[in-house]
Amino acid sequence: MKKEMHMKKYWEPIIHIVIWGIGYLLILKYTSTIGDFRKDTGPYWFALLFGMLINQVIFYTTAFYLVPKFLRLKKTKTLISLLVIGLSCITLFESFIDYNYLVNFFSSESESFSVYFSYNFFVGFIILLLALSYALIKYWIQNEKIKRVLLEEKLSTEMAFLKSKINPHFLFNVLNSLYAKSLTSNAPELADGIAKLAELMRYMVYETNDDKVALEKEIHHLKNFIEVYQLRISENDDVFINLVTKGDTKTVKISPMLLIPFVENAIKHGVNPKTKSVINISIETQESKLYFKVTNTIHKSTNGITDTSSGFGLDNLKKRLSILYPDTHTIETKEENGFFISLLNLKLDQIL
Repeated sequence: MKKEMHMKKYWEPIIHIVIWGIGYLLILKYTSTIGDFRKDTGPYWFALLFGMLINQVIFYTTAFYLVPKFLRLKKTKTLISLLVIGLSCITLFESFIDYNYLVNFFSSESESFSVYFSYNFFVGFIILLLALSYALIKYWIQNEKIKRVLLEEKLSTEMAFLKSKINPHFLFNVLNSLYAKSLTSNAPELADGIAKLAELMRYMVYETNDDKVALEKEIHHLKNFIEVYQLRISENDDVFINLVTKGDTKTVKISPMLLIPFVENAIKHGVNPKTKSVINISIETQESKLYFKVTNTIHKSTNGITDTSSGFGLDNLKKRLSILYPDTHTIETKEENGFFISLLNLKLDQIL
């Protein structure tokens, strides 16, 4: 299996080399003129090779760098502007070399610079269209693969939930019953905790079916999680969890369940009731960008969340981010002055 994957990695460059090589040899052998080129005098192969190298620069810069990068950033106007400017600049360079240094390889030395530019621009434009087509098809195929991977993960999660043989409606009904009983028993704090727990479950079961949710909902889910966890903390425990939000959270969307693994990790490794434990959570949005920071104290031994199966885990989260936000996120973890710091920056989607 590994050998097959290793071979697949080399198929694409091999195919490209073969196509360019065959194209170059066919043009070299079967054409007497290409535009103003001539074959009967001078090293025709050299002039032809120079033009092909220029076309390869146009093709690979467009197909493998510009289109993938700016499509993922959703900056179509910037992409179009760069393509037009880039094609014009490289055509000017190619025409300058043709007009001043390769003029001996052309059938007419009396043509103006504009003729060289027009011809090179036309050829470059055709190559650019081919590069765009290639990049868009490749981008679509990669997106389909990503969607298939995410769908398989989602189905796997749903199957695992079904195997538990517990109907979520049954759990919600039980929680509603416990909530009603806690109210009649004059236990408002317990009732509030049960209500928050029900909201947590409802969000995880139903809201996460959507690819993107309002950031406001994700933050509300995070607050519920913190409040439910705080029910486990005794009044005598020296544990402080602070959450601060800043900026617009209503008109932007985020993939669900992205923020909570950071907080779970902070509680798991940063809470020790025997010593002072502090967790600071900062959520800020600026121009559709999220700046998320979680800071927690570092303890040699902790008594926080011990269920390692809960949450995605930071390693799995990094993989998920690379799929959902390729080239539009940064994630960093570090230790500083006795604190563990997690930083996440990513580009959010606007709610239309």
